[in-house]
Amino acid sequence: MWSRNALTKRLNLEWPILQAPMGNLSTPSLAAAVSNAGGLGGIGMWGFSADDAERRIAGFRQQSGGALNVNYPLWDDPGDLTGVGQEMCRRLQAFYDESGLGAMPEPVGSGGTVDAEHLAMLKHVKPEVVSFHFALPEPEVLREIKSAGIYTIASATTVAEARILEESGINAVIAQGIEAGGHRGTFTGVDIAMQPGLFALLPQVVDAVTVPVIAAGGIADGRTVAAALVLGASAVQLGTAFLRCEEANVPDDHRAALGKADDASTVVSSVVSGRPARFIRNRLIDELSQSEPLPFPAQLSITTPLRASGDPELGSLFSGQSAALTRDMPAGELVKTLASETGVCLKQFGS
Repeated sequence: MWSRNALTKRLNLEWPILQAPMGNLSTPSLAAAVSNAGGLGGIGMWGFSADDAERRIAGFRQQSGGALNVNYPLWDDPGDLTGVGQEMCRRLQAFYDESGLGAMPEPVGSGGTVDAEHLAMLKHVKPEVVSFHFALPEPEVLREIKSAGIYTIASATTVAEARILEESGINAVIAQGIEAGGHRGTFTGVDIAMQPGLFALLPQVVDAVTVPVIAAGGIADGRTVAAALVLGASAVQLGTAFLRCEEANVPDDHRAALGKADDASTVVSSVVSGRPARFIRNRLIDELSQSEPLPFPAQLSITTPLRASGDPELGSLFSGQSAALTRDMPAGELVKTLASETGVCLKQFGS
C-alpha cells in the first residue's frame, strides 16, 4: 500500500499527508479535521505563552484523538530598535494615514524559544510531534523533548541543512522547495537565489540523509503528492492548500486572493516580516521593497495591523506557487480527496 511506511506507522497515520502548522492561520479545528481524516494536523505556537499553547493543544484533543504536530519557529531577539528603519516606518505611516488607521504602532522585537515553561508543558501533554522552523533549540532541550517520546521534525532548504538536522538528532526532515508559501525555513544564511525547487531538492535530500524526508513546496493535489512520493518522500506537507478550508483562520480578502491567484502571482520578499517569505504580490510588497526592512519580527509587528484596512493590497497574503491548484472545501474532505487522487495517479504508473 503506497500510504504505509516507517513514518506513517510511527505516527499512526492513514495517509502520509501533513498540514503545515502555519502560525495563527492554523487552528485546533483545522488540525483536528486533518487528523480525523487520517493525516497529521498541525498548530503553530508562534507568540503563545505556555498556558495558551497548552489550551490550543487541549482544543485539538477535544476534537480529535489523532496525532498532532506542534510547531515552534525559533529566532534571536533583534534587541534595541531605537532609530532603526526610519525610512521604512515613514513609508508604512503613509499606508496607515491612507487607510485611516491612525499612528503606526512602535515596532516590537522579540525572540522565539522553547523556554522552560514551554518545555515543561510539552513533556506534560506530549504531542506526538514537535517541529521547528528557522533553527533548532539547544541540544539539551531537544534531547528532553525526544526523551519524552515526542517525534521531532525540522525544515531544510538545502542538502547541507538537511545533513545538519540529521546530525543534530532530528527524526525527520522537511525538504522545503522554493515554491513553498510562507517563511523560508533556511537557517544557514544561504542566498534565496541558490535555494532549489522541490523536484531538484527532494531526491538529493533523500540520498543525503537516512531519516524520513517530508516534501513541501508546490504540493496541492494528488498529482503533486504522487510525484513527491515517487521522488522518495515518505510524506508531504501542504500549507497553501489548506488556507481555503473553512477551518483555517484566514481573512476573506486573503481567501479571495488565493482563489484568483495563478502561477505568476507570488514573490519571495523580506519586507512584510523581516525574513524571506512567499506571498501573493501586492502593493504593500512593491512599495516597501524600496526600503530596508526592520529585523524580524519587528517588521511584522508594524505591517500586520494594516490587515484591519480590509484592503488585500495592504495585507500579508501568504501563498505558495501552486495557489491556483487549491480548492475551497472542508479540510477533512480535502485530505480524503488528496488521498484518492494520489492513489489513482500511482496506479496509472503501476506504483
